[in-house]
Amino acid sequence: MERKPFSPLALAAFIAAFLGFIVFTRAIRVAVGENIAPPLLYGITGGYMLTVWCLIFVWKSKAAKGTIDVTNYTAFWQNAVRYTLAMDMVVFGGQKFCHLQFYVPLGMLDDPFTAIPNEMLMWAFMGRYHSMVDIIACIEILGGVLLLFRKTRLVGAFVLLPMLLNIMLLDMYYLNLLVQAYVVVEVLVVIYLILLEYRRLVAFFLVDKGSSPLYNFRSKVLSYAVKASVILIPALALAMHEYPTNYTDITGRYDVKRTLVNNVDQANAACHDTVLTHIFIDRYDLVLGYPDYRNKVIGRYKYNPQTKQVSVKFQFPETMKDTLTATIEPGTGEMKTLVGKLGGKNLKIEMERVAVNN
Repeated sequence: MERKPFSPLALAAFIAAFLGFIVFTRAIRVAVGENIAPPLLYGITGGYMLTVWCLIFVWKSKAAKGTIDVTNYTAFWQNAVRYTLAMDMVVFGGQKFCHLQFYVPLGMLDDPFTAIPNEMLMWAFMGRYHSMVDIIACIEILGGVLLLFRKTRLVGAFVLLPMLLNIMLLDMYYLNLLVQAYVVVEVLVVIYLILLEYRRLVAFFLVDKGSSPLYNFRSKVLSYAVKASVILIPALALAMHEYPTNYTDITGRYDVKRTLVNNVDQANAACHDTVLTHIFIDRYDLVLGYPDYRNKVIGRYKYNPQTKQVSVKFQFPETMKDTLTATIEPGTGEMKTLVGKLGGKNLKIEMERVAVNN
């Protein structure tokens, strides 16, 4: 009888054990929270992983003697990988349905945008509409369930792969290293499951001819030119686009130290809510900010770096029709003075740059 190679069994068992360790650990934590002692938790899940890893050497010895069916063992542990990943996807999806993910405390939502931690920032955005979170949960559960059936397991892997790749990118930029490693493992597991069907995929994508009708150009040059236009036309459109200039000498966030309107110091104004507190200058807009973050005036600006003159046409709020024409004069360190006219009023603003835009 032909002896089957042992490496597929060893790889499947190794992956199933490691994946089971991290998935079962997480599932138990979801169930009991921090009520289980870490030695007990890791004793259970780590014991499972180490036991399977040790059994690999036992199976190798038996396979060499021909006393075990390597094919059946391999199939079992490959299915164990699918089962474990499917369970994890269902747990993730269930957490989303139960509002256990993408929850941000209301108090934190009132913090300045730049003060919100990366994880909460991502969760606040993704969880703004819980119906979208529910859709993601449905995809996770659907992909996991499809892995459990022979006829649909490849479809399940292809459902999960793009979703997990997207999650991996988000986690790499917004979450900590442990979470990043977790999702990377799951992406690799899905790729492993897809590669188990390598021959079928090669035949489907590279060998078998589709039934769609073909259109053949008479000239190969024309054919390649049409295909190249997919890149060339967008490149041309982007090249013709008028891009803003990043004037690094003025862009940034400024704290307003003093404001004079028609030579009257606004520090003594009766209503402090109308006293300018911040100015933001980025590549596109100049923004006048006030104590209440909801009160701001936004406009597109043009700047001449030689004369230091800036012209701003305000667009928000709609009732703001005035134009600012001024000169931004450099001072000591990050201090600058904006001198000019806003509407029909003389304006002088002493401000200090506290953050620089990239």
